Amino acid sequence: GGCPRGECLMERVLLLTILCNADVQRDDVPQDPRCPAVSCCGAPPGTPGCDWHVFWTETYCCPRPSACYRWAEDSPGNDLVTHLAVSGVHCRHLCQSHEACALWAYLLDTPALPDNLRGQCFLKGAQARETRLHAHPYVVSGDRLCDTFKEGLSKEEAASRVGLEVGVPWRTHSSSMLQAASGWQGQLLPSAGRSGSWHREAAGLFNAIGFVVLLDAISKEQAAALKESAKNVADRMLLLDPDRIGNRGPRRYSYGGASRTLHMMHEPEWARLLDIEKVDRVLSEIYPNGYLAAGGGGDFVLGATSTFQNLHLDIGGPVHQLGVVPAVGVNFIVDDLTCAEAPVRMVPASHLYQDDPPGLPDEPDASKAAVLCPLPAGAAIVRDLRTWHGGTPNGAERTRYMPNAEFVSLEWAQLACGSGQILDPCQPVLPLSLHQKMSEKGRAVTQGIVDRTGELEEAAKQGSILLESFACTRRPSISEPAKMSTLRK
Repeated sequence: GGCPRGECLMERVLLLTILCNADVQRDDVPQDPRCPAVSCCGAPPGTPGCDWHVFWTETYCCPRPSACYRWAEDSPGNDLVTHLAVSGVHCRHLCQSHEACALWAYLLDTPALPDNLRGQCFLKGAQARETRLHAHPYVVSGDRLCDTFKEGLSKEEAASRVGLEVGVPWRTHSSSMLQAASGWQGQLLPSAGRSGSWHREAAGLFNAIGFVVLLDAISKEQAAALKESAKNVADRMLLLDPDRIGNRGPRRYSYGGASRTLHMMHEPEWARLLDIEKVDRVLSEIYPNGYLAAGGGGDFVLGATSTFQNLHLDIGGPVHQLGVVPAVGVNFIVDDLTCAEAPVRMVPASHLYQDDPPGLPDEPDASKAAVLCPLPAGAAIVRDLRTWHGGTPNGAERTRYMPNAEFVSLEWAQLACGSGQILDPCQPVLPLSLHQKMSEKGRAVTQGIVDRTGELEEAAKQGSILLESFACTRRPSISEPAKMSTLRK
């Protein structure tokens, strides 16, 4: 993945000396040779030959001053690790994937450089900021985070966050004992703990703002067992991604995105999430005509993750035309969650919006601060999958795990059954042996996703369900603005 550290440094110093004494003009327009032509900069979308890519973005490729991409500027020394990369954007992504990287420098893949330096990405510690210098046109560098993109937070900024305040409480529970024991006074819905009405009130808030939190959805014991399972799967995934590229952005991972089934219901603790009595009480209020299970996965975020995930929906298609909530996700908290530890952010009432969420540079600060925290282990976030949400930085040292389960309306089921998509309630993602352990209600709502052949259970025993290439570097998060047509493509 690169030449030895000392050799690289000496060759770069020699290269700098040669180029500075050669006939290389400072006014030469620096550009990655893989970028579209300079004439594409500012061209209308769809211009022939001007297809931007997540690794060759307009911000990176176009010759204008940018604090995010410092062309012809290098910082020799203080290297942590060296990678091969395809562009400066890729190198910046690798920096954000390394917990100690503060600055990066990339040497272009161009014939003007020696073969052993072409395409080299140098990840650097904080001291590299003191050695910045003007160099040659074939190097580009930058900081881990760029203020222009408004893409992340420092550890200190992440730790200083407070929970979402929307004028109404968004937490509830079913137990009259919880409020006194946990000090949640003033933060709960009025009917919290009242056996005859808490679930109806929770469903009402869900319909109004797009989510609600149940503080006591599962027991502490079940939360601990779920955490152990989530950690075991995460550890296996991390063995396949030593550079921490992630599959939902640097150091951020989707469980379902790493599974051949798109779900994790072959894991016993995940399967139990489809049969939670308190969740069922709320879902039955949301769906008085019934609902079906579609599977589930969730995510985990490593400590020292500095970037936001873009706001997004978890569902597409005719999501506002069915007359009912098309799908619900239920995310489970397995550790007592502080506001420093990558809490999810949710935009209240955005489940009613019919336009696209803004990118990170345009997202209001209030939206980035709309984090659901603090929350106790055993809590569950019940959310309309149309609600705009996104991952946030993890300013703590420990990994934050958040498994989930997914359910759909009967109306959505008629559209999606057999489609093979993530929210297909007819895909065989649940082993028969786990289905048989459920309650009568649990067996009823999961009957469409049962694998009755035994193949899924056998594959789970053999450990062959995880995708070995799930962290492919062609699937980065896009922290900077890009053409919407390119993102959709």
